[in-house]
Amino acid sequence: YHWDLPQELEDAGGWPERDTAHRFAEYAGLVAGALGDRVSTWTTLNEPWCAAFLGYGNGVHAPGRTSDLAALRAAHHLNLAHGAGARVLRERLPDTAEISLTLNLHALRPLTDTEADRDAVRRIDAVANRIFLDPVFHGRLPEDLVADTAAVTDWSFV
Repeated sequence: YHWDLPQELEDAGGWPERDTAHRFAEYAGLVAGALGDRVSTWTTLNEPWCAAFLGYGNGVHAPGRTSDLAALRAAHHLNLAHGAGARVLRERLPDTAEISLTLNLHALRPLTDTEADRDAVRRIDAVANRIFLDPVFHGRLPEDLVADTAAVTDWSFV
């Protein structure tokens, strides 16, 4: 997936809706069935941060929405889509298939050694990097991200 969500899924709510992750897993299965005998390296999602935050947060990319809540929901459902899609691919592809996720991670350093700058880096790291890394490697969202975004969401959609 490279930011090209079918219009029918966007009309139904897009990535902020859990059902989109389920539809993605179905799509992964169809593609595995069609190409699995010819493709050895698979990437489920390309730069989900861009799809979530540029598409639903600040509206720079399609679908052009500007909602912090929609961006956070989209990020979570993109994580679910990766997990569900990878599971389907593992079930349908040879054991030798390589399955991955492409993340555009951000190297962050505080401008100064002040507590405020260190905390800013921590908060940016949570929403830019760990929102995708922690679910993959730890099976959960970063606790500080959940706390930092409490004014936006209670994460009840998780």
